[in-house]
Amino acid sequence: MRIIIDARYLDGTFSGIATYSTQLLEHLSLVDQKNEYTVLVRPGFHGRIDLGENFELMSYGPQPISLSTMFRLGRSVDALGADLMHSLFPLAPMVMRTPLMISIHDLQPFVDPDFSSRRLLPMQWGYNTFYRRVYPATLSRSRWAITASRYTRNLVAELLPDHLPKVLVVPSGLAPDLRNPTIEGNPASILQDHGVKEPYLLYYGSTRPNKNIPMQLRGFARYLEESGDTETTFVMILKKDRFFREIRRVIKTEALEGRVRILDQLPTQKKRAILARARAMMFVTKYEGFGFPALESMAAGVPVLSAQSGALDEICGHGAEYADPDDPNDIARGIAVVLHNQMRRAELLEHAHQRIQVFDWKLTAEHVRDIYSLLF
Repeated sequence: MRIIIDARYLDGTFSGIATYSTQLLEHLSLVDQKNEYTVLVRPGFHGRIDLGENFELMSYGPQPISLSTMFRLGRSVDALGADLMHSLFPLAPMVMRTPLMISIHDLQPFVDPDFSSRRLLPMQWGYNTFYRRVYPATLSRSRWAITASRYTRNLVAELLPDHLPKVLVVPSGLAPDLRNPTIEGNPASILQDHGVKEPYLLYYGSTRPNKNIPMQLRGFARYLEESGDTETTFVMILKKDRFFREIRRVIKTEALEGRVRILDQLPTQKKRAILARARAMMFVTKYEGFGFPALESMAAGVPVLSAQSGALDEICGHGAEYADPDDPNDIARGIAVVLHNQMRRAELLEHAHQRIQVFDWKLTAEHVRDIYSLLF
């Protein structure tokens, strides 16, 4: 078979879709030397990705979410004579003879009221309308769709029930080098270079509304008020985009200027060093379709404070402490537990060690390869 994979979110960022794309492609390369793959990437892509001789990269200029993807890409794909195209995000050509499969990471445009916020009202309306029409249209065009969690499939059952029979759950994995992570360089020096002082809570990820960062900050402020803790800081590794102004505002109103350290996105090894020395991971988010930071923290032996929201309890199981994402007082309670309750910390880490064994990118890739071979 000749398979085209649209992987244009391989753009050098540390987003969940980029992680998914990199790991799935590299592990497909390990488990499949028979099929021929053409991987669509953005022009100028120079990311590190290890692929076999049966994989070739092909540049396609337009943004992944664009009218060109919807109305022009199909002709280019058909001209390649492939047996199927797999889009690693839920947007694909509307007109195309080549059979289509998509990956659905979440359904946030349907369930998160703030999904398109921080834009002018006409733009918010436009984005909401676009996603709520294009997602079902893309599903309708697809022969099969895969998603990383039962949570997302259940949302399809609730919101787009006509398409449920074609949606398969194929859980994402944990990168092999994260099972026994090694840190390059001196972690203490890396912390010092970036102005990080121990002890600290850690968050990394996007600033989108579903990440619930303002409420996590309010919970941290309540914890400081109630505990009298004068040492613990909250370190956040994130991109300062259009949602960052609200984060800055909450830091100021909650008088957290000296207790929050914000870092720009870092190379993988530096981020891992900061994760390894964290006292706990804060990931009390909403509407997650999977939740790589929580899984990575469990693998690193760092207790996780999460939310029983989205797919997070499905992913973390008993390996995380949970707090109500809408209640800063409950978040404060959870922070106190993961920082100071030694018995509970040990219990969480034991469960986390067991839980991470479930997630294996090689198994994920084998499932995807078998879908290609058996269902197309």
